[in-house]
Amino acid sequence: MDNENTLRASRWANKEQWGWSYDTYIELVDAVDFLKAILLCTKGDGVISPKEREWVLGFAASREMPTSVIEEVESYSGDEDIADVLSRSGIVESGKKGTIYWAIKACSADGEYPEAEKNAVRKMAVLMGISEQVVKEIEEVIIEEQKLRDKRNSLVYDNKIFWQDN
Repeated sequence: MDNENTLRASRWANKEQWGWSYDTYIELVDAVDFLKAILLCTKGDGVISPKEREWVLGFAASREMPTSVIEEVESYSGDEDIADVLSRSGIVESGKKGTIYWAIKACSADGEYPEAEKNAVRKMAVLMGISEQVVKEIEEVIIEEQKLRDKRNSLVYDNKIFWQDN
């Protein structure tokens, strides 16, 4: 897909999912730290699984993040302190609940959301001043989204998979 279509696809997806239109995007350093914060939560259980990392990289690509940002987090080990990463990023500060939402989605990308990852998300939330109740509500929304996606697939496609990796 060429760059023009990539931009069109990303902006369409944002409009479809969130109702947002935009012409500007976050600074590169903020993008890197945002993705690092998410990856640090996925490493709450000691490992960034390949599926979790791939989810974060796919998310970054779908949000028009440059190759340089994606390459930087592609090999990110997740050995930083979450407080240090959060203190550097204005976008994480201004989008606290969104960061929690995306971190939970990334943590769940491998089909699991273990207690250690939940604890990492909660640690990040505390550092950002987000209550336990809000984190639980975000987790519930993600569960509801999954159930709705399953219901939609059942209704519209009879649970058939038309595109799947072999």
